[in-house]
Amino acid sequence: MRRTLPHFLVFMTVTCLLWSGILLPVQAAAPVGWSGDSNLAFLLEVNGVNAAESDAANPIPIDLAENLNFSMDIYADTNLTILSYTFTMSYLYMPIINQGDDLSAFILANTTILGFVDESISLASLLSSGLGLISGTITGAFAFTYQNSTGVNATVSENFVLHVGPTGTGAILSISGLITAGFTIMSIFTLILALDEFQRGIFAARKLRGAKRGSDVGIFPRAVVLRRKPKKKGSEQIDKAELTRRVSEAASNAWDNKRCPKCGKKWKKDAPTCGKCGIDTSSAITYFSEDIAEYAPKALVVIKPKSKVTVGKLGKRLKLKPDKAGALAAALVDMGILQTKTVKVPLKKVAFSGMTLAGSYWSWMQIISGATPDLLTIFLTTTAGLVVSVIIGYFMNFLARVPKLGYD
Repeated sequence: MRRTLPHFLVFMTVTCLLWSGILLPVQAAAPVGWSGDSNLAFLLEVNGVNAAESDAANPIPIDLAENLNFSMDIYADTNLTILSYTFTMSYLYMPIINQGDDLSAFILANTTILGFVDESISLASLLSSGLGLISGTITGAFAFTYQNSTGVNATVSENFVLHVGPTGTGAILSISGLITAGFTIMSIFTLILALDEFQRGIFAARKLRGAKRGSDVGIFPRAVVLRRKPKKKGSEQIDKAELTRRVSEAASNAWDNKRCPKCGKKWKKDAPTCGKCGIDTSSAITYFSEDIAEYAPKALVVIKPKSKVTVGKLGKRLKLKPDKAGALAAALVDMGILQTKTVKVPLKKVAFSGMTLAGSYWSWMQIISGATPDLLTIFLTTTAGLVVSVIIGYFMNFLARVPKLGYD
């Protein structure tokens, strides 16, 4: 979005060459309301408004369909040399115009230069650089660096505040307002999903806490993270009969009131047999266990040595229902093939969602109320959001701690 002020540098150069003809000793002091200091004062007007009178509460309204007009008079109280000038305009510290140049122009004491600047910026020419997307506050600044007769350098400057687009709630429907709203909604939605995922992890940890082996849990929840130890020489042998027995132990602890493993019909509570196919509870558990045992070799392909996979992801890769994947995981942990000591928690999602929400606060304040926070304030607000969300995340991570099971 960075552009130079059209014809401004040329105008400044020509002005310096013509100063000898327009230096007028018309007054002995700068008028009240001018910016600067006791040595060099100036009056900067933007669209006919004194820049010194503009602030966040009283911005200068601008229309992108019209030119932005600047005019400036300067007054030197002592002999001095203007060394350089800078002119900037930015939106939330993104530069729109950033220009400066060396002048090295000498001015006599008690001299006023009228019409030092009289220039217009075509805002339409800046639309292609993104200015048309902006709604809210634009901040600008004009500064001179000069050297007085004693050789001391000093800088005088004046800030000004512009406002483009609608104000108040109408700014929400502007392009920048809609973009900010989109980021905010996305951050809130991500934070809600992350907290829901944290909740599932905490409930899963609560189920595992106090267990000494996988069969004590029964069926592992989907949030449980499975680990596989580094592969040793030779291949891991899985005893199908032992695996079936261990799956049966896990299933018998947590299979009740699930769907029939044979026909898929929901098993009625405390019913001795399936209402559709007639299989009894004992036979259903055996069928359930033998069916899961067939997937054990595939599970070792999915969970490679030194890798980590959640029970939920294991079930998706094996195309197993969550209860079957959880029972298989519990059996493989009891057999020492897999291990678990954590549950999945979205700590990074919570941290970055909180940081994004905190960062969007000043965007809303700038769009709706014309706030002009400095860069340090924006940084501290965003950092505070990150710190608070990290603290909350680590607290929830503490609630989701689990015992180590497996590899024994």
